[in-house]
Amino acid sequence: MQTQATAIESIDNNGKLGKPLAPWTYKNPELFELEYEAMFLMRWQFVGHVSDVPGIGDYLTCDIGRDNVIVLRGKDKKLRAFMNVCRHRASRILEGTGTCRGVVRCPYHGWTYQFDGSLMAIPQEENFPGLDRSEYGLHKVQLDVFHGMIFVRIKGEGPGVAEQFAHTAQFFEKYGVADYVKCAEPTTQIWDANWKVVWDNYLENYHIPIGHPGLNRLVKESGEWEDLTSGISYGVFLLKDKPSNVEIERRYQEMFRHAERRVPEELKGKWVQFGFSPNLGIDLYPEMVDFFQLIPLSPDQTLIRAWYYGHRDPTPEEVELRRLNILVNDPVNEEDRELCLRVQRGLNTHGYRPGPLSKQETAIFNFHELLRSRVPVINLRRAPRRGSVATTNETLRENRPSV
Repeated sequence: MQTQATAIESIDNNGKLGKPLAPWTYKNPELFELEYEAMFLMRWQFVGHVSDVPGIGDYLTCDIGRDNVIVLRGKDKKLRAFMNVCRHRASRILEGTGTCRGVVRCPYHGWTYQFDGSLMAIPQEENFPGLDRSEYGLHKVQLDVFHGMIFVRIKGEGPGVAEQFAHTAQFFEKYGVADYVKCAEPTTQIWDANWKVVWDNYLENYHIPIGHPGLNRLVKESGEWEDLTSGISYGVFLLKDKPSNVEIERRYQEMFRHAERRVPEELKGKWVQFGFSPNLGIDLYPEMVDFFQLIPLSPDQTLIRAWYYGHRDPTPEEVELRRLNILVNDPVNEEDRELCLRVQRGLNTHGYRPGPLSKQETAIFNFHELLRSRVPVINLRRAPRRGSVATTNETLRENRPSV
């Protein structure tokens, strides 16, 4: 795999306020198609943890927009990823998670594949004269494992996941994420908002005091944060000492110390949050890690997924702490949903022009800059005429000064 020549570096924000995206970019169906390719097919997507596919033949499937990927452990114990589509007539092959017994078989016509993706057998093969089975294996997808977390990239090239995290990767080692297992059932929701509205919201903490009163009672920003040129950002929150007046929150505060034995001294009393643009949030707690992932469905609908993983041998206190964590954060998720729906409705207001970004919203600005670099038409303040967004984008790309 080729890698970028440019090193992953920290972005020097210099208190830059910057300009947010124009309102048209949050609701244009032609732009949505360009974004899907540039930001979702061509960037790494989280699909699960190695503990989800421990044995030979074990597999998981994951939707990435209208595409679906299989991750399968082969007879050589290696993980591989493929597009979940039969090479014969485009049937989806596998669903959910499970174990393939010896082969992968399409449920439509019975085309059968080896665990390495090669086409093994075709029913009534005599009716396919001259067919070369070696040309009809499953379409392979790039796969990368980072501290036990499985990522896939459907097309394009560039740096691996570890390289994109750069020096911030040390956090995952300190929490021991590579050895985690699933500790709660994943959840899904559909929000009636553009995916960028949702991701903008995830990237900033300016709204916490007003939008998340419970979260505001529990934590405060530490001042430790960083944005990287790869599109990754992180921030550290401190758990407040003052007991909350809400029982579940106060109970979480009281029990938090039971999980702190898992982390080094410098991480005690802290939550660490990562944003992996364009669509993956990672929250590291001493008791577990959760993943917040958004997948675009349409210009005004977004699929929201959550995964939860933790240590294999939790104490009873840690099990309870995980339960409390989810009870604390579920209302935060619902508050974010309502905030994003308010923004999506507001973007349709006649004559609306966006205000400035604050110094607490630099991660949004850097995300917008990443978008502008990959989809140049996003730089325009007004939408191109209908039917011309893609051609305008290509013209802008061709005329962009070379670096």
